[in-house]
Amino acid sequence: MTPIHASGGLLLRPGDGGVEVLVVHRPRYDDWSLPKGKDDPGESPEAAALREVAEETGYRARIVAPLGEVEYRTADGRPKRVVYFAMRPVAGTFRPNREVDEARWLDVETAAELLTHPGDRRLVREADLDALVRTGRLFLVRHAAAGNRARWTGDDHLRPLTAKGRRQAERIARRLAPEGIERILTSPYVRCRQTVEPLAAELDLEVEEVDALAEGSPQRAVVELADALAGTNAVLCGHGDTIPALLDGLAAHGMELPIPYEVKKGSIWVVDVEAGRPRRATYEPPPEA
Repeated sequence: MTPIHASGGLLLRPGDGGVEVLVVHRPRYDDWSLPKGKDDPGESPEAAALREVAEETGYRARIVAPLGEVEYRTADGRPKRVVYFAMRPVAGTFRPNREVDEARWLDVETAAELLTHPGDRRLVREADLDALVRTGRLFLVRHAAAGNRARWTGDDHLRPLTAKGRRQAERIARRLAPEGIERILTSPYVRCRQTVEPLAAELDLEVEEVDALAEGSPQRAVVELADALAGTNAVLCGHGDTIPALLDGLAAHGMELPIPYEVKKGSIWVVDVEAGRPRRATYEPPPEA
């Protein structure tokens, strides 16, 4: 008998007492489970899992890592195989719907006790959720083109992007919009804020100004900022001194970083963070403008 193929997500987030996971109640079956559903024809497990999570929970999520498969038989005896992925919510909020009437964020043990199906309980208990909740990507952006500093007669904090810089900012937004960005942080300088404003508008996110990304900030401050964001997909927009300071600081703690390296205006460094530790950084040159 051909198995039913389905996909689902184990949504997790940091909580005050440790990792929290989301469990849902399905009134049709009167069970507590992890959100999941049948794959559509031709749909990849990743796409199906993200779609089902959004439909059942209201959360737009990003995949952190594959978790494995759970196999069982349905009430009518058909084999069913569910592929699960660890996920972090990016945006949205739960609202009761036709399939799910209640959702709860719970600590790991409480969630495992509430879940109806043994496969779901095993998945929650055996996955390294502490590591997964601290896995994500940081996107380090040097502000886009802002003209010649020497020719600017006003306060340098207020020096804006040029027309080229604004075009670069639009292209940066298109590049980063699909990346499951949860937060956008920037130097308070106008040219940095303008670099990430198109992305913030696209994602309907707040632009957070932080002094640690401003010119002249000590390396310790910007590294501490990155450490605090571990597990979050975040954009950090800074300057020609703060982005290299951050890269050097992370490299000093074991991150793979090619030497020598560039940090041109409008460029992006993608930092992969695994289990809270920056592992590698990859350079993307400025977009054509």
